[in-house]
Amino acid sequence: MLVHRLKYEAVVSAGRLLADEGMAHLVPPDATALIPIPRIRWRAIRYGVDPAAQLAARLGVLSGLPVVETLVPALYGRRHAGRVVSQRVAPAFTVAGDVPSGSILIDDVLTTGITLETAATALGAPVVAAVTATVSV
Repeated sequence: MLVHRLKYEAVVSAGRLLADEGMAHLVPPDATALIPIPRIRWRAIRYGVDPAAQLAARLGVLSGLPVVETLVPALYGRRHAGRVVSQRVAPAFTVAGDVPSGSILIDDVLTTGITLETAATALGAPVVAAVTATVSV
């Protein structure tokens, strides 16, 4: 419910609670930077929030790690929510800037892993882990 409030209602306090209570202890102690997996730009505009950016910002405050917004999303993409795996399409990302070695990816939900895999592949070897607010089964 908290992820839904953050994603679709822009309730930023829900993101703070998710980061504080569920995600902070999952950040590896040897992590060097946090890289949020950005939302497709038109959805960020439509809903008024980028969930991963909100979560990464809070985790940065809690951990003292820098947030590196190096992934650039496409302007538009197919919605994945409610679709079966065979109907999902990998998102497109470009990389703008350096990726610190030891970086971890931050996202709101892990469903099939296609978004995390695509982001990690785009960023390359410096990414060592991922932390999400929730896992969808």
